Amino acid sequence: MTKKILSILPVVAVTFFLSGCSLTSLVPSKNTMANATLIKTEDSGSTWNPKMKIDDKKTIAGVDVLSIAIHPTDPSIIYLGTMSSGLFVSKDAGDNWTAVAYPDKAYGLVFNPANPDIMYGSGVFNGRAKIFKRLAEGQEWKEIYTEPADGTTISALAISKFNPNVIYAGTNEGVIVKTVDGGQTWVNLKKDPGLVGPIVSIGFDAASDAHVFFAVFQIGVLETKNAGTTIENITEKIDTATHTTSIYNLVTDPYLGGVAYVGTDAGIFRRSGSDEWSPLNLIQSSKAFGIRVIAINPKNSKELMYSSAKAIYKSTDGGAKWATFQLDTAKEISVLKYDMINPVKIYAGLRSF
Repeated sequence: MTKKILSILPVVAVTFFLSGCSLTSLVPSKNTMANATLIKTEDSGSTWNPKMKIDDKKTIAGVDVLSIAIHPTDPSIIYLGTMSSGLFVSKDAGDNWTAVAYPDKAYGLVFNPANPDIMYGSGVFNGRAKIFKRLAEGQEWKEIYTEPADGTTISALAISKFNPNVIYAGTNEGVIVKTVDGGQTWVNLKKDPGLVGPIVSIGFDAASDAHVFFAVFQIGVLETKNAGTTIENITEKIDTATHTTSIYNLVTDPYLGGVAYVGTDAGIFRRSGSDEWSPLNLIQSSKAFGIRVIAINPKNSKELMYSSAKAIYKSTDGGAKWATFQLDTAKEISVLKYDMINPVKIYAGLRSF
């Protein structure tokens, strides 16, 4: 097994075994839908195909995918973060993958939208959760944030499209931190001490990066309208009928200010431009499973996709009607990502829950 070097700021060089070389992820395996960990459609979801090849003998069939980041101006470059096998990159839109020198548990991956050479990612190194920054393609990842003790993960990461120096991160212990200088310094955001749980999604409002939503896994949703100065628990506003608290994920509309979607164990709820939330008219059988993943077409926010158990659902009219697509996979979808330039191409990462 080859050793790789990861440089850690301020002036520390450390050596670690590249997680992508683990026997569970790089063993010889067939590139089939049954053992798929990454699938891709090039026709808006009508057909899906596995994309897991490393070389003629190895695939990434054994990994559990946690995050996908697609280069905003060159969508042939894709990064794949995994549960315990580190980071992989493809330079040909998913046809071939290469392991990257990086720690394991890559929950968060984001490109700087103004300068995509710069990239941020979370990971766990020697048991300690950290956030890393990369300044150019192929360069080493530098540490810009660390948790004080072992045992936590940076479970969510989000960057502002208005000011890419503004980044929010959330931990599996419910801590939310923020930087306004690209990771040089961080501040802790105070919130309701009674609402503690893993931060699984962070979404910036389309109109202002002072307006941010945070999904707390299976517990609730937080909202700030003043860049984190105050944070409100808005869970009770979302589902007034059944009062669900089983929140799985959250996304914000890329175009419409004030619009957000929350996936729960009772379906999907949509926030209008005001503070009002309403349920989408989902296929009833899909509500029997938690809605773990929602995605919005970056060029047409009337097009929505979500996954439920072993199926994908797509609407082109804002959620009034849905087309369904069967998944013949052993794992379930953990992340859906549109190609921002050509959104008929969509990637789905899978993992075991």
